[in-house]
Amino acid sequence: MYQLEVKRWLVHHRFPPSDGWKVRVHVDPMERANGGQHPPDKRSRAEAAETALLEMGASVGLHPDLGPADIVAEHSLHGMVVIEVEGQSSRQPEQAMYSALGQLVLAMIGAKRRFVLALPDEARWEAQALKIPPFVRNRLSLSCVLVSPDRVRDA
Repeated sequence: MYQLEVKRWLVHHRFPPSDGWKVRVHVDPMERANGGQHPPDKRSRAEAAETALLEMGASVGLHPDLGPADIVAEHSLHGMVVIEVEGQSSRQPEQAMYSALGQLVLAMIGAKRRFVLALPDEARWEAQALKIPPFVRNRLSLSCVLVSPDRVRDA
């Protein structure tokens, strides 16, 4: 599952704007299959995922305070959740996860928020998420979730 598809299904299952979530999604050119080399189906799948996000009521662009965070979901009762998302790419899952964790740590400076690392619901991604010890997750207010078109589950 490509990164933009993970974003689509995560918003659909956990942060639907129809339930009062204000969702801003950052989409970079590589997610849209612009620039570089991409599998033949990536562009059409990315377009479908982005269209679905917009139809749900999410906005696409940089967050005014957090810049290019993959997803920032805000709710009057549930607060702010900052999410970094990984998906199928040319990088190894371990490298992608470490990069996402670094981005989340930088977003943690100076604010009380919840943080989520969202990964495709596949065994290789789950193995990466399980490397993060529970005490680290608790200390950082970090959740790890596995995303598929059918569900989002905790890792």
